[in-house]
Amino acid sequence: MLLEIAHGEPAFADFVAALEQAGLPTDDLNAAPFRYFCRDGVAWGGIGRGDDALLRSVVVHPNARGGGQGAAMVEALVTQARTDGTRRLWLLTTDAAPFFARLGWRPMDRAEAPAPIASSQQFSGLCPASATLMMRAL
Repeated sequence: MLLEIAHGEPAFADFVAALEQAGLPTDDLNAAPFRYFCRDGVAWGGIGRGDDALLRSVVVHPNARGGGQGAAMVEALVTQARTDGTRRLWLLTTDAAPFFARLGWRPMDRAEAPAPIASSQQFSGLCPASATLMMRAL
């Protein structure tokens, strides 16, 4: 089950701890327009809003890795984004491109990023220029 979480909730603190443990950024988590979700208390992730939106900060608790929780979380976020009216989800990754490719995401040239994605903090500074940009049409 996918549950939206907000700052101050225990589930959000678990999310932040899992991101820190995975070496993923946490200092901009309150930046709009992201909403964050928890799945089964062991997987978390966020999505933006709009026709083109970012998927970000997908992480699985270390004790639950390897059991399909990451893929299930990504698919739940895709479903939520589709329900919200998003047409294309984008992400940046430094080391998980093969995982996302197996889930139907395709690598894109950074020059192809639409304005809402290219102007995001993740694209312009948080993720290194070497990060792979990927897209999935919904």
